[in-house]
Amino acid sequence: METQIPMGNGPGLWNTSESRTLFGMGSTYGYPGNYNKHMSDRELSMLEIRNMLIDKALGVIREKLKDWSSVTEAKNGDKVKGKVREKENKKQRSMANGDGCDANKDYQVKQSLPSSSPNESDRGTAPISINVPDPDFHNFDLDRSESSFEDDQVWAAYDADDGMPRFYARVHKVISLKPFKMKISWLNSRSNSEFGELDWIGSGFSKTCGEFRIGRHEISETLNSFSHKVQYTKGARGVIRIFPRKGDVWALYRNWSTDWNEHTPDDVRHKYDMVEVLDDYNEEHGVSAILLTKVSGFRTVFQKHNDPKEVRRIPKEEMFRFSHQVPNYLLTGQEAQNAPTGCRDLDPAATPLDLPQVIDETDKAPVEDGLS
Repeated sequence: METQIPMGNGPGLWNTSESRTLFGMGSTYGYPGNYNKHMSDRELSMLEIRNMLIDKALGVIREKLKDWSSVTEAKNGDKVKGKVREKENKKQRSMANGDGCDANKDYQVKQSLPSSSPNESDRGTAPISINVPDPDFHNFDLDRSESSFEDDQVWAAYDADDGMPRFYARVHKVISLKPFKMKISWLNSRSNSEFGELDWIGSGFSKTCGEFRIGRHEISETLNSFSHKVQYTKGARGVIRIFPRKGDVWALYRNWSTDWNEHTPDDVRHKYDMVEVLDDYNEEHGVSAILLTKVSGFRTVFQKHNDPKEVRRIPKEEMFRFSHQVPNYLLTGQEAQNAPTGCRDLDPAATPLDLPQVIDETDKAPVEDGLS
């Protein structure tokens, strides 16, 4: 990257020969009224000294800009690679029960944030592939096959933060299934005023519930970028409204605070509690939810906490606690001989990194209450 300062070509400005070096080290310079004189044979005018200093300063500035650019690119690259590497390492661990991890099952995450900017299609959207373990009972991949997509649907897509489904896309038209191609628009929002004055979006976080606008059209051909179909309602002037509904399973930020900002470290943000929503969102009262706990002996099976005191009311002003919706399947007991009736099998592709692991009753740690 070079910074160019226009200097003009009027009287008094100087030019050097092809073999020049700075400050007269064996070079011949041409100046008005001093042709063919060596630098060491005469005194320099103030204008000449000024021009030489400018030339040297420009060289130093160019070198600094190159250094800063290289450092910034290296840091950004390391941050993305580090997150992907952490995700891959933790998601690829072997399982102590069932068929284990399918190491060839990849999901792709969208690297750029949805935006209403005219340049959104120019943003980098190269996918990152990650591997996830198989669920205990339900095959969630059947729910996101090519034939699952239809016109006028809204789908959640994986982000590049920790690979959770925090982006939304409106499907305008399914163009073809083989090869997979559809016309979509990413949903975006420049404000979260429907929940209060907290500038959640401005602090660098993804908005996962509330009111959204439809962005510009683009073509999508990456089936594995999408997690699940999302229920929504239409509001005035084309607004898409997405809120937690009764029976949904969502991940809540365990350590959520109104003090969170772009400097909040990942190890604080990326801790979650899984909850089942008990009623539809209401603007006056918010929404109620109950904590889900892991069922011992399984990777992805959860059940409601057996203490009714674990039901919490989340008011409108705290809806930013909701990180993302998690696809789930309510087990009937018919799936397998050991399927626990009434429990929920959660999609491991949308389950935080530390949760898809088998636990024994003897190793079961006390459940942290993240809803208080």
